[in-house]
Amino acid sequence: MSFSIGVSFLLAVNIQPMQHASRKKTRKFLLQKLYARIYGEFSESDFLESYFEGIMEYKADDAYLNEMFQIIVSKQDSILGIIKKYAPKFDLDTMLKTNILAMSIAIAEMLYLTEEIPAKVSINEAIDLSKYFGDNLSKNIVNGILNSFFNDIELYSNVEQLHKEKFNFFQS
Repeated sequence: MSFSIGVSFLLAVNIQPMQHASRKKTRKFLLQKLYARIYGEFSESDFLESYFEGIMEYKADDAYLNEMFQIIVSKQDSILGIIKKYAPKFDLDTMLKTNILAMSIAIAEMLYLTEEIPAKVSINEAIDLSKYFGDNLSKNIVNGILNSFFNDIELYSNVEQLHKEKFNFFQS
């Protein structure tokens, strides 16, 4: 199965050939990788093949990309529980998936990469992702939810206790 969606996203991100790895661009790639995983039977090799298919070479921050992908997929219930808690007026089934993914990346960074990435950087990067991939309201929604979470972050010393409800957002 080939993910032509990856090629479209690659062009949308406007990545130039042979660039050095940057976290900002790697976050865009991570969001797209997670998005592709939601919409179909995900195959890492098929996704990468369609994403890079003879168009250009792109160097991602592989260590960050792989670590974050694993964290978000393995901790999805906790992360989505946080989003649901801080977005009580929103139904996750109808919320833009790109907004959920941008917030998932930020929450994972704030909880699991705290020494490496300042929380405010994670929030700002998520807002940028939501502006890039979302609609006109996305940045406000993402900003409000993440700032509310940030204000309470000390409450989440044991993230595993956050599991309140089972979500099937990310397909296995």
